[in-house]
Amino acid sequence: MRYTKYLLILFLIAGPWILTPLFAQEPLSLETLLEEAMRSSPEIEAARQEWEAMKEGIPQARSLEDPQFSITQWSIPSNFNIGNADETWYGIGQAFPFPGKLQLKGQISAKEADISGQGYLAKVREVASKVKSSYYQLSLIHKAIDLHLEHQALLEEFITIAEQKYAVGQVSQQDILKAQVELSKLHNSLLLLEQEKISIQAEINRLLNRSPEGLLGQPEESSFRPFTMTLEGLEQMALREKPELMAANFTIERSEKAKALAKKNYLPDFMVEIQYWDVHIGPNRWMAMGKINLPWIFRAKYDSRTRQAKAEEDRARADYMALRNQTQFEIKDLFVRIKTSEHLIQVYKDGILPQAEQSLAAARIAYQAGKADFLNLIDSERTLRDFQLEYYTALTQYEQFIAKLEQEVGTELKF
Repeated sequence: MRYTKYLLILFLIAGPWILTPLFAQEPLSLETLLEEAMRSSPEIEAARQEWEAMKEGIPQARSLEDPQFSITQWSIPSNFNIGNADETWYGIGQAFPFPGKLQLKGQISAKEADISGQGYLAKVREVASKVKSSYYQLSLIHKAIDLHLEHQALLEEFITIAEQKYAVGQVSQQDILKAQVELSKLHNSLLLLEQEKISIQAEINRLLNRSPEGLLGQPEESSFRPFTMTLEGLEQMALREKPELMAANFTIERSEKAKALAKKNYLPDFMVEIQYWDVHIGPNRWMAMGKINLPWIFRAKYDSRTRQAKAEEDRARADYMALRNQTQFEIKDLFVRIKTSEHLIQVYKDGILPQAEQSLAAARIAYQAGKADFLNLIDSERTLRDFQLEYYTALTQYEQFIAKLEQEVGTELKF
């Protein structure tokens, strides 16, 4: 009955979330989540539809303007009786831009579609990175909950040992109270972890376009993979693969086409029209007419447009260099973080954790033999728990850094 109130609180607040995985919750696969995200993510779908819309603009940009059909009633009498006009003219006309202009417009539209396509790929990588990061965070929470439950059982064993020693007068009741306080802290931490698990599950469901209340199973165990890629290789890969850099490069190419089109605006466009004259009194006639615009009259307008296109090209090149520099910085920063986490994982795995486990075992033996106080035993247990959490946190950060690096590089990393 000692822990009834703690168990009751735990069940009331987080009971459904704790018990559900024990019933019909299958292990959660990262690959399955990623596949579903690619199919169901509204962010990815919106980016894809934007790309599809931009591609539909290419044939529009390459097309001529609509032909114009006209009807003219010539020489209407003063009483405005249109039906008594002397002649009726039927005409059809078509505008033709100077050769090369339509081709450039189509190329500009195609580059805009390419930019949108890279935006779609960038969104795919962004969503994949978010799904992976959330998945690893959920895995950490499950690990932390498991550790809390393990240490809860361990503290209950310590309480039993303390009660036995208290019964024979070897220790005071204070040892039992210390263990109960530490156990209460574990209960409180467990409730906070359950709340955090609910939040991260809702985030994963959001990315997958599911109901936020949907429950998820425990993530599968993942083995540690040493990071073997080089910084130089990652930077070269980003220059080839990163969608944002590809989009910035397409923007430069689009600006070059726009500058070429601005220069062609100095050349005139043409208008051709053919008319048939229905002469009500007399023989019918045909008329052919041609027009051109005169861009030289208001040359300052086209000079300004050319300078604007040049400025936009220069800005596109500067944007590309800024993004490239930022990408190189992010890759180097993440590379250092990955290597640091990798080193920490090895230190914890090969040194700190075995030593902490040995320290706890020694403290337990010493306490049972009456050669150490209970506070030393509790400190050893708390230290081991903290180091275990730090170890799993380092593992999680290691995987999250790799997921972020994949987004910066623009492709999945295989090593």
